[in-house]
Amino acid sequence: MPVLTLPNADRLALSVRAKALVFEDPRSRALLDRIQQVAPSNATVLITGETGTGKEIVARHLHESSLRRDQPFVAVNCGAFSENLAEAELFGHERGAFTGAQTSKAGWFEAAHGGTLFLDEIGDLPLPLQVKLLRVLQEGEVVRVGSRQPIPIDVRLVAATNVDLRQAMAAGHFREDLFYRLNVTMLKIPPLRERPADIMPLAEFFLEGYKKRLGVEATRLSAGAQKRLVEHAWPGNIRELENAIHHALLVCKGGNVEADDLGLGPVSFTPPRPAPTPGARTAALEAALVELFEQNVPNLHELIESAVMRAAYRYCHNNQLQTARLLGVSRNVVRARLIQYGELAGTPRSERSRSEPPPAPDAAEPPSSERRGPDAAVGRLEPRRSGVVRIGYQKFGLLSLVKLHGALEAALSKTGWSIEWREYPAGPAIVEALRLSQLELGVVGECPPVFAQAADVPLVYLAAEEAAPEREAIVVHEGSAIANVEQLRGKAIALERGSNVHYLVIRALEEAGVGYDDVQLEFLAPDMARAAFEQHRVDAWAIWDPMLASARHELGARVLRDAAGLANNVAYYVARREFAERHPSIAGEFLTQIGRASSWARDNAAAVAELLAPELGLPRGMLALTLRSGSRPAPVSRELLVGQQQIADTLHRMQLIPHPIRVAEAQWQPRLAG
Repeated sequence: MPVLTLPNADRLALSVRAKALVFEDPRSRALLDRIQQVAPSNATVLITGETGTGKEIVARHLHESSLRRDQPFVAVNCGAFSENLAEAELFGHERGAFTGAQTSKAGWFEAAHGGTLFLDEIGDLPLPLQVKLLRVLQEGEVVRVGSRQPIPIDVRLVAATNVDLRQAMAAGHFREDLFYRLNVTMLKIPPLRERPADIMPLAEFFLEGYKKRLGVEATRLSAGAQKRLVEHAWPGNIRELENAIHHALLVCKGGNVEADDLGLGPVSFTPPRPAPTPGARTAALEAALVELFEQNVPNLHELIESAVMRAAYRYCHNNQLQTARLLGVSRNVVRARLIQYGELAGTPRSERSRSEPPPAPDAAEPPSSERRGPDAAVGRLEPRRSGVVRIGYQKFGLLSLVKLHGALEAALSKTGWSIEWREYPAGPAIVEALRLSQLELGVVGECPPVFAQAADVPLVYLAAEEAAPEREAIVVHEGSAIANVEQLRGKAIALERGSNVHYLVIRALEEAGVGYDDVQLEFLAPDMARAAFEQHRVDAWAIWDPMLASARHELGARVLRDAAGLANNVAYYVARREFAERHPSIAGEFLTQIGRASSWARDNAAAVAELLAPELGLPRGMLALTLRSGSRPAPVSRELLVGQQQIADTLHRMQLIPHPIRVAEAQWQPRLAG
């Protein structure tokens, strides 16, 4: 039985991609014959198929079966970088081409020279980039951003998509000339439900793999489990099957995997119906809107947005990332709206117990004679008024606990305020949202507020957590020959631009006598950085807890240098200046509930970890250790302001911010009672 797998598949996170493909079903065998026929040529190949069918596995097999097998294979997800950076990522850039371009950098085309470049999710490529990609394919050369010098490239292009590019062309989202340039040879991977003979061989393959990985003794699939596997519709394809087997081995008892152990519901899959023409769609939508306008429906905008978000989420089989791509918004927006409209519930609260934090203080509305305006004292909530407080938080942090319990909502609701929680991957995105007036409150690290202040974002520091330098670090792979920071010279480091670890990397390089321009910095969001590190596309990764602990525990990553003696690694609670000045009591209540959540987590770490682990996707034991070492917020001390000023001066010296700033000007000065 032919089996294809991704290299180092056992070290990849389940959420990354389907990692194995078998060819037992007649349709699969026909596909394998076609792959082997096409592989030896240099022809461009377009691979189509639903999410989780194994498109990258096919692309890698094409490369390994070609004359380019000894040359690089470079995989790039076109939906993983922003439109502004996509051109520089694909084609490279010269030093000074744009803000933050401190060094010249080869793009993915140059990196794949002589080998194969795999462009996944090609349908997500912005139209301006489609034009430039077409030119590169026609001319066989790239021009870096900020340069006029063409660079010849010899690359075999393999592209993949899970969308219908012909429909995308009809809607004006994909260029027809690029489609025909890519579609020299098309390989269509059937969904798993259409090749049923592959289901059991794949299940047995994953069963054997996870038995070894988890150290499970002899286990087999019962007749009932096999029947459930064959009858399931598999909307998530191979990835869903792999997850089901992994889950079953974690929960099964005895030597048998039973049907219920697979965690598969009665899912039926209905393929999307053919879409009407764009003109017909627009006319039908306008007619429906006019009907709503005539009915004078209250809260119409929210009603429409809710309907669109719910429908898109269900159309994408409850996949947030696919929903975001479908609607053309960020995943953070999708998640926030789904929570707001009740489609995405947080972790269910357990019954009241001693592990819960204290209830919210009585914030009853004062009588009219005691109502106060912007001069209300910190700690006393303001009079009832309609309003929404938008809070930006990161998945891993104290604000997740505050959100989980709901005490802050309870306190603010008594005065007419509600909360909209918005999740962001890291601090830089939160300060950008503050700049755009999309948030009132948030939590960030040391570097983001400095960058924000330099960009004239009107934020203030409300409070800070205790310094935790050992909870951020630069890590390398378990078997890496890199023994110290000095040996990172010429190596690639993944990190979030403008985050705490950005400053850590700067200081660590200075300590080791390595120039900032002597390393290759790959600025990636944390989840993308983890994927790059797992796939060995970078040599090192700069990251913070609990992702740091996860990298060490799950990936065997080795700490090369933590922040001890280099940086404080402090979390700061920040607000838009105008909001904090007009509503000091809300800011005060915000800090009060964070403190209570911190105490709750430290005193009941195991119970809180039990609540949070399913939502965060982290092992309970590791999460409990992180919670026990957490800290409660405190006023921003003079020492912390001095540390922030040192960061600001360093960033200005390195020309990473445009002008010097005085951090002390952003310290919050709440008006006190009396």
